[in-house]
Amino acid sequence: MLVFGVDVPLVEVVVGLVIISFILFIEAIVIIILLLKHQNKSKEVTVLQQRMAETLLDLKRAEVDVLDKVRGK
Repeated sequence: MLVFGVDVPLVEVVVGLVIISFILFIEAIVIIILLLKHQNKSKEVTVLQQRMAETLLDLKRAEVDVLDKVRGK
């Protein structure tokens, strides 16, 4: 195959493109795996934040109840 007047072997070009495509495919798989792990950790953090908010709300309610009892209401 002639490219700009230089003879380039087609087989080597195809093999090179296949190798590059394979490397890009592996990179895409690794990135998808990392994104899925990050998504699972984000879900866990969200659940923990909700639990923490509920616990803080319960503490505030208990504090208000104690203050009401102290004030004599």
